[in-house]
Amino acid sequence: MSAKQPTQKASPHQYLSSQFEQSRTDVTKYAAWFEQKYARPALQKMQSYYREHPLVSIFAAVFMLLSLLPIATYIGLCLIILISLLVSALCAVVVVFTTIALALGSILLLVVLTNLLLSIFVTFFLVAAYFSFKIASACYQDGFNAARLQFIEFYDAFFSRVQTTVDQKSSQHSTSASGEAIIHEAHEGSRSSSPDSTVIVNSSGTNDGTPNVENPSTAMKFEEEY
Repeated sequence: MSAKQPTQKASPHQYLSSQFEQSRTDVTKYAAWFEQKYARPALQKMQSYYREHPLVSIFAAVFMLLSLLPIATYIGLCLIILISLLVSALCAVVVVFTTIALALGSILLLVVLTNLLLSIFVTFFLVAAYFSFKIASACYQDGFNAARLQFIEFYDAFFSRVQTTVDQKSSQHSTSASGEAIIHEAHEGSRSSSPDSTVIVNSSGTNDGTPNVENPSTAMKFEEEY
């Protein structure tokens, strides 16, 4: 029993060639089928009709040739008009929709702003009613001093929270400002300690003949020059 030889995988070029050959075969087969079933019988009928009625056949052929261009023009104009109407209708729909959407959006924005103002008013009214009820209850139960203490408690609680928020913001601002100041001072210190400092030398010098260097940070530079 002989061993089976491994099949070689087709290259892309061979695969495309086989596909093209198969497509060409299919097209040829369908063309031959159409020719045998429709084209040749129609041609044979036209030839037989021409033999029986030559004048009518010539008239029909001339009429069809002359009417071919007007019919094609008619179909083209109908398609152009249809496409133009569709595009115009689409543009009109977009414009109308955009206008209606903007109008409804303006109404919605007005309603939302009204709800915002109404919410602020209702919240303020509820808070004021709650504080008034608490103060009135304290005054009714324990007298005027209790109501005054309750009012002072509410006042301190509200303004202490406001003061805490302000202090947090100011501390953040001061922290950022101090950080910027430290960075600026470090930058200035690095610039002042650079080796390009100005040297002022007294030409008279000292008693031992050594020139007087007023800037000690550049003494090494002066010694290298001399």
